[in-house]
Amino acid sequence: MNVFQHPMRGAVTNQYFSSEDGTVKVPAIGTTLPDFQLLRQDIEEYKWNDEDFLLATYPKNGTHLAWEIMMMLLQGSAEYINDMKEACMIDLFSPFKAVEIFPSPRVLNTHYRLDVLPKDFREKKTVVVIRNPKDSAVSMYYHECKMLGDLPGFEKMGKLSFSEYLKMYLFSKDVPYGCYLDYTEYMWSLRDDPNTLVMYFEDMILNPVQNIQKLNEFMGTQRNADLIQQISDAIKFQNMKTSKGTTSSASDNVAVQEKLQHIIDRRDQMYRKGEKVSKLIDIK
Repeated sequence: MNVFQHPMRGAVTNQYFSSEDGTVKVPAIGTTLPDFQLLRQDIEEYKWNDEDFLLATYPKNGTHLAWEIMMMLLQGSAEYINDMKEACMIDLFSPFKAVEIFPSPRVLNTHYRLDVLPKDFREKKTVVVIRNPKDSAVSMYYHECKMLGDLPGFEKMGKLSFSEYLKMYLFSKDVPYGCYLDYTEYMWSLRDDPNTLVMYFEDMILNPVQNIQKLNEFMGTQRNADLIQQISDAIKFQNMKTSKGTTSSASDNVAVQEKLQHIIDRRDQMYRKGEKVSKLIDIK
């Protein structure tokens, strides 16, 4: 079977995060090698603040939705967070730099599976969000092939049909963050860990109040029913898209602005549909 090779695959970038015993090796999100080495060193040296939480999801599995809810619970307000969550994303920024933008308590977030992160990250309060793989694949296709398809190095990917992309999504392990199926199988195995809350994107859409209350209890934020209802209204997809999808700047921090400029320029495409049910699409 002919499978498209991801332009940022590990074989090209030679950048990986690995488990302590070396049995799991996950391609890192591509950047320059010096930047990657510095970032990995910062992650290894970072000392966790016990007031903070970790949000771990595979790409396009509800990261933005869950992060917004968790930050609203921490701040005790249904007001949208002005800065972009990417500034708290350890895949792109040193966790030391997140302190400059988001003081504790905060929600650091990652797309990496926990067993390739340092032990200090694996023993903290962590929320994992899982999404229907059909919807996840469609969302990833639009993100990588349509939203980012005009970026240098992504030109060939921008011309892929969905069926071509789906083969890579399902069968290639040499893609950033590894295969969705491997990721989900491992993260699901953590469901009985008292420090881990596994949630489903579809449940968060169908029953927002109930699932926000789940997060409220897990995080120990003790917010009342009125605030939970306000957060439920705020995170409705169209409200999120209108408010967050038009954000023109990530932060007053120049380094964040420069790093995320390609995302800022496409901010209106970041929130596409946010639907919970797969729909048939034209597979060419």
